[in-house]
Amino acid sequence: MNTRLTRMLGIQHPIVLPGMTYIAVPSLVAAVCNAGGLGILASGALSPEECRAAIREIRRLTDKPFGVGCSLMLPGAAECAKVALEEKVPVIN
Repeated sequence: MNTRLTRMLGIQHPIVLPGMTYIAVPSLVAAVCNAGGLGILASGALSPEECRAAIREIRRLTDKPFGVGCSLMLPGAAECAKVALEEKVPVIN
């Protein structure tokens, strides 16, 4: 499917897995990406070290674009956003 969203994100289907805490884990994020959508890791409950490890696990499971969700309502959002930037994650929300 060719839409503005698919072109912008480099995905096949305009389907986005939101970063739902305790649900949007690396295996699900990668599965959505491998199926042609955009998976977004939930980083709210993760420490910066756990966030980095999760990002690297996603990269091990897929070569497709993915994102990291940094909920501003939770402590540690700025640190996880910094990790996502350092790891050159294509999408941060």
